Amino acid sequence: MKRFFNALLDLLLPSFCLACEKPLGSAPDLLFCPDCQEKLHYIKSPLCPCCGRAYLVAPGGDHHCGTCLAKPRHFSQARALFLYEEPLKKVIHRFKYQGKTACLPSFARLAINLPLLAEMRGVDWIVPVPLHPSRLRERGFNQALLLARAFFPKDRRVTVGLLVRLRPTEPQTSFNGAARRTNLKNAFAVIKPHRLAGKKILLIDDVFTTGTTANECARVLKKAGADEVLVLTLARVKEDY
Repeated sequence: MKRFFNALLDLLLPSFCLACEKPLGSAPDLLFCPDCQEKLHYIKSPLCPCCGRAYLVAPGGDHHCGTCLAKPRHFSQARALFLYEEPLKKVIHRFKYQGKTACLPSFARLAINLPLLAEMRGVDWIVPVPLHPSRLRERGFNQALLLARAFFPKDRRVTVGLLVRLRPTEPQTSFNGAARRTNLKNAFAVIKPHRLAGKKILLIDDVFTTGTTANECARVLKKAGADEVLVLTLARVKEDY
């Protein structure tokens, strides 16, 4: 009977790989085919202990990157689960810009047993990077909030409205260097700063590119009284070394 039910379910609601759209077997645990799963690049040491930059070529252990040495960050630690490359890049783009949220259970399952997630559980508040209300109405959801709820299901520390975006900003991919910082100047603010006093905050976002957004959010959170800010993203842009 169970076999018949699964066959019927496959017929009515077939499962396909999120990346390559290859048909999957009955009731798969992950919506990634084996080939695409093998291409998911988990980030691990050696890396920068501050921003989490992965050293893919350079020998040696963990060490601070030139960017973090040149100008200290406002967050104490940023980590990402995966490198932002295909096939994951395509899945994230569909999630973020086409509203294809079927990826969330798979992201949560991929992350649930990672030591990285366990290391970041000891925080007081879990804060998704906010969208401006106009962008939220346009998109219909905040991808950072959905990721926070996927990684930390039914966790009351996940909070919205504590950090807000005061004005709409252009996508950071449109800018480089100082222009990124200018784009985000005075873009964020804290509501009810008394809830932050002396607290350890985990900031959640989808992709870490240069860290400008995370750094500006961390600056605002610490200025409002937070003791420490950690950053967790689903993916991180791959750099040359």
